[in-house]
Amino acid sequence: MRIALVGPYHPDVGGVQIYTTYLAGELMSLGHEVVVVSYHNARSKWGERVRNALNVGVPVLRGLTFIVHSALALARECPDVALAQYAVTSGIAAWLASFLGVPYTVTFHGSDLRVSPHLSRIAASKAEAVISVSSWLAERLEGSGIGVSGIIPGGIDPEPFLALPPKEEVREELGLDPRAKLVLSVGALIEAKGFDIIPEVAASLMRKGVTEARFLVIGEGPLKGVIEGRASRLGVEDRIALLGRKRFEETVKYYRAADLLLHPARYEGYGLVIREAMAAGTPVVTTDVGGARDLVEDGVDGYIEKRDADKMAEKIALLLTNDDLREEMGERGRGKALSRTWRHVAIDYLRLLERVLS
Repeated sequence: MRIALVGPYHPDVGGVQIYTTYLAGELMSLGHEVVVVSYHNARSKWGERVRNALNVGVPVLRGLTFIVHSALALARECPDVALAQYAVTSGIAAWLASFLGVPYTVTFHGSDLRVSPHLSRIAASKAEAVISVSSWLAERLEGSGIGVSGIIPGGIDPEPFLALPPKEEVREELGLDPRAKLVLSVGALIEAKGFDIIPEVAASLMRKGVTEARFLVIGEGPLKGVIEGRASRLGVEDRIALLGRKRFEETVKYYRAADLLLHPARYEGYGLVIREAMAAGTPVVTTDVGGARDLVEDGVDGYIEKRDADKMAEKIALLLTNDDLREEMGERGRGKALSRTWRHVAIDYLRLLERVLS
């Protein structure tokens, strides 16, 4: 089968980019021809062909240029099916290409529906199938009048996680205090991810007497100044380290080095970082958004909590002060997280395509 993938791609980092990149690799390994239509900086990772859109620096024009370029590229490629990743932009491009005879599916990753429900409905209107990455998101799509054909959550590449050394060795390699209680958060510093609550969580832990906790945040974004300002006002600036962007290989080591992952998102389509942290043997404290309930069994391999600083601090304190509980939860979650690979994701797509294209 000739399959086109449309959307953000390698080497950019982020949930959609990782999902699209690994899906392409697995589809190729299963014998399918893959072409990727993506932004100007996208590069081949598996030997696949990549067609790059023109680089336009103006935000709105950038999206419009990508849509037009991608639709024309799909028409020229004439694939058996196009898999649009992210409804707004990629989905609209595939929708336009469908008028030129290109069948397509559209996968919703979360922020697309929140950014533009109207464009999301247009992108879904001519799709052979609409895919959601979590049951949480599927409910919201259905509530917006968009029927969902299937739920295909992301997976994991087990190799880098299985190769991780013990926590003590990783901390030494990263130059981290072996005695500190480390709480990690990973993602863009934007409102949807909710990291602006971290200073309040740190202050709440201080009031509870958990003074050894340190917060590490991997990611960049416009809320950096907000987080720093709140941390300073609350007197916890020495307990929060904003580490900026890290390569995936290094981020995996931080997952292992941490005592737990805090994911206080306001809105999340799936939450791949939850699966990645669990794959490293690290328990999670997360809000009830995205794929949280698909990934975490509350009280068994992590905690799902209301987005409230004191309530999240209670769960964090419970884990940080109980080594046995933390290790047990980490081990339970690790096997579950590693059980779904990107090969499973590709097979789920092929089964869905067989059903809707036959």
